[in-house]
Amino acid sequence: MRALTQDSYGLDALAVRDVPEPLPAKGQVLVRVNAAGVNPYDWHFAAGQPMIARPMMGGLGGPRPQVRGADLSGVVAAVGPGVTAFAPGDEVFGFGAAGTFAERAVANATRIAHRPVDLTHIEAAALPMAAVTALQFLRAAGLTAGQRVMITGAGGGIGHFAVQIAAAWGAHVTGVCSTRNVAMVRELGASDVIDYTREDVTAGEPRFDVVFTNAGRYPLRALGRVVVPGGLVLTNDGSKAGLFGSMPDLLAAPLVSRFRPYRAMSVSASENAEDLAALARMVDGGVLLPIVSATYPLDRAVEAIRQVAGAGHARGKLVVTLS
Repeated sequence: MRALTQDSYGLDALAVRDVPEPLPAKGQVLVRVNAAGVNPYDWHFAAGQPMIARPMMGGLGGPRPQVRGADLSGVVAAVGPGVTAFAPGDEVFGFGAAGTFAERAVANATRIAHRPVDLTHIEAAALPMAAVTALQFLRAAGLTAGQRVMITGAGGGIGHFAVQIAAAWGAHVTGVCSTRNVAMVRELGASDVIDYTREDVTAGEPRFDVVFTNAGRYPLRALGRVVVPGGLVLTNDGSKAGLFGSMPDLLAAPLVSRFRPYRAMSVSASENAEDLAALARMVDGGVLLPIVSATYPLDRAVEAIRQVAGAGHARGKLVVTLS
């Protein structure tokens, strides 16, 4: 089968090659991949950034698994021992276990769910990592109806899902994005939209109960100026490269906030079928819709990864198509 693989770190090492088809182990299924979402996560593994994380990415010599991609949507081709929740022919979406930019991919049965009936495979492939991250961050914040939340990077992958989820929960959402995404973010449910190219979002009196910041555009101290006393800053930033990347900022945020009138925290998102099913219900209920701005065939998947590298400026989600 064809897959996007690499033997060493660096985007130039990525290439589509023929590799053996994987076999589902106990508790796994084999999925015929129709589409695979693209995430900054894929860039981190491909580039080996931050460098301090390379031992956890598979080693100093190159990433493991060698096939890139984490999200998928497709059709179950076979099931491994012990799998009862899925059968061949089922249409599923979720997280792959060993790379998804491939014609076939294995996935743990506990990390996939049935595809929402109202979504195409391309749209469903855009959901897993970004939408689960948005859901888990907002849940950790204890967001409730009537609270005022500001979401930066509101036109991007995680951000555009966070806007919709927060609005569905009854929050008053202020989305922060570039000029080209203002109309989209408003249509997704934001009550107010700030164009960061024209207005300083960190100016003014404290007015937000929660700030959910993506991509590290604003320092914590600046965001703290617009958070009410006792409010919360959710920090999520995978934009930096180098030896440590964004890790020092994320680790320092809770410590710094001890000396401020607000709290700061990050969340380590987890892959699970329960949250995927919750997202599917939101889709079926008409309150969540993935925005896919571009699709790429497997032969051009590297272009998609470059689009989400570092600070990235992809609108909504990018998806790699395989059929």
